Amino acid sequence: MKRILLSALCVFVISFSSATHATIIESGDLNFISDVGNPSDGLAFLDMTFSTGMTSAAALANAQLTYADARLATPDEFDDLFLAAGVAYTGTSTASDAFAAGNFLGLTAPDAAGTALKAALGTTSGLITLIWTDPDGSSVSTTTRDYLELGITGGAVAHQISGVIPPHGQFGWLLVSDAAVVPEPSTGILVALGVLGLGIRRRGSLGG
Repeated sequence: MKRILLSALCVFVISFSSATHATIIESGDLNFISDVGNPSDGLAFLDMTFSTGMTSAAALANAQLTYADARLATPDEFDDLFLAAGVAYTGTSTASDAFAAGNFLGLTAPDAAGTALKAALGTTSGLITLIWTDPDGSSVSTTTRDYLELGITGGAVAHQISGVIPPHGQFGWLLVSDAAVVPEPSTGILVALGVLGLGIRRRGSLGG
């Protein structure tokens, strides 16, 4: 029995360790970048439940009720999120330089990477996550691109579309928190060790 419990513990620790060392760590309504060398390593991205269907001001006010420092993600942080999630740009333009009219932002990834990122952020319109960016405060199609569509269509995970529709019920904003702390994996492992240790001890006492 002890060997079985110890084997189960080993499997748990290996699985737990793998999950917590992924490049995107999901923790409640936050998604942390855990990617050494990534400029946004440790940054927390809020899921879309804080912002769907709201203006940027309303979304920020709502998010700041839970995370006082919540703010809109910068274009560079879009890049960092996609990098950490395993999403690659199809061309030379990236989020940080492709929010201008006339540029097309294309992204591709293995289905698993795109599906995982979409699930982490949450869907805002059926199976699609629509992220409103509105970098210049205007939805006129001749100025800047205004929203990203995150989904799985012909291998494309996200692309930038000329924004002519203002935010409404199916859009959310990409919000981040600088102060949110990445959950420590060691705590969960120690708890598991303690629980299994008590089980082994109890079994030994009963057997004795």
